[in-house]
Amino acid sequence: MELRQLGSLALKVSALALGSTKFGRREGVKYPNDFALPSDGQLADLLALAKDQGINLVDTAPAYGSSEARIGALIGGDEHWRIATKVGEQFVDGRSQFDFSPGAIRSSVERSRQHLRRDVLDIVLLHLSDDDTEILRDGAAVETLLELREKGLISAVGASTKNLAAGLEAVEQCDLVMITLNPADQTQLPVLTAARSAGKGVLIKKPLDSGHHGNIADALAYLVQKPGVGSVVVGTISPDHLADNCAAVRRALAHD
Repeated sequence: MELRQLGSLALKVSALALGSTKFGRREGVKYPNDFALPSDGQLADLLALAKDQGINLVDTAPAYGSSEARIGALIGGDEHWRIATKVGEQFVDGRSQFDFSPGAIRSSVERSRQHLRRDVLDIVLLHLSDDDTEILRDGAAVETLLELREKGLISAVGASTKNLAAGLEAVEQCDLVMITLNPADQTQLPVLTAARSAGKGVLIKKPLDSGHHGNIADALAYLVQKPGVGSVVVGTISPDHLADNCAAVRRALAHD
């Protein structure tokens, strides 16, 4: 699997990353089919397969239930892995709760360090709500993450955005940005262009439209071949799906 530099960061990540929502949360998700959480053994096997396929980035968040803690227990001490996590959103009693205050962000980062068993978190993203542009323009949330980066607790800071204006704002303020991009949703495409011009990293979320896109190979090929894309995050708990996704990315990059 090709490793790519995230913008101007020294951090190198695989062109395909593993999303982990299904590692720890079943409620309030938008996938087309129901699923059971994997056992510890199944999850260990999945992560071993991902590593064998050359994937080195896993994406998680406090809002993904037990995902952070399970990842930390299995691969927190493995230097092969880069881990991206988030702050600002919790999923409690069946609904999302948001808090982007400096105190909440600092507490969340400390919990993530403990859950993931990492002294330094590779990537921390603001897990933004629908008022993402206002949160970024307020500046306090990003400033708090940057302070923690300066203290050596975080290597890179960014924002997972929902709209074009917020994506462009994140490019101005952060080391990297996570945007939705897939064949059905091109609204944040200008963010990719702006990030590439500014030397900022880009992670792609919902590349398969949360499992609703039919032609997975074509969707992944389109994204991994796009200039400026660092890594495409695809969530799965199926070894077969993971192997197919990796094969599709390798084929696409071989013809790039």
